[in-house]
Amino acid sequence: MSTNSKNERSREAKAAARARSAELIRQQKLRERRRRTLVWGGGGVAVVLVGAIVTSVIVANAGSKAADAAAVPSVAPTVAAGAESAPPWNAPSDPAARAKAAGLTMLSSEGTVEHIHSHLSVTVDGANVQVPALLGIDEKAASISPLHTHDTSGIVHVESPVKTTFTLGQVFTEWDVALASGRIGSYSAASGDTVTTFVDGKPATGDPAAITLADHEDIDIVVTASGTSATPPAPFSWPAGY
Repeated sequence: MSTNSKNERSREAKAAARARSAELIRQQKLRERRRRTLVWGGGGVAVVLVGAIVTSVIVANAGSKAADAAAVPSVAPTVAAGAESAPPWNAPSDPAARAKAAGLTMLSSEGTVEHIHSHLSVTVDGANVQVPALLGIDEKAASISPLHTHDTSGIVHVESPVKTTFTLGQVFTEWDVALASGRIGSYSAASGDTVTTFVDGKPATGDPAAITLADHEDIDIVVTASGTSATPPAPFSWPAGY
């Protein structure tokens, strides 16, 4: 074989090797571009998904707040609707129905915009009538009224998602006990009794159902026989933390 033929074949082999190398480099770059596209594309999908989740949460929270706000009337009822019966007055079996009767709606959790505590006591012929626990609380349904009691201390909790007024009439409606001027439950002038309401130790006039609840307010309802003067009990001693 001539020298020229050998040189020609060598040049062709080198050219083929360069072509194969260039093709390999081209394919590698193509794979890298595809990988970057997938990464950025996946990232874009992730961003979209995160954005969608955040948006959903915002919308859900807004809807929840709107629903919670609608659970409390802007004007509280100044009358009570309840049974004209004698004590004991136990907590009603359907808290949601009684809350609805009081113009309130049950919430999934306690409100945080307005938080006050009032104390209520009821005395009949010198004996204390227990204010029951769990007024406005449905443990089975895990729901709670903005106006409720936790225990039998007589402390009435207002934990509302909006700032507004609450009345004693709403408490008694949730309790399902009649309350009006000169009446509580079955006690009234017709039964030979006098019903006197005290607010912070002072006699209150008018319909007690219209009394607006205030923080650390002491409300005492005292039933005595007609012709017997009524005196309020000692001021309530508030526990630490209230």
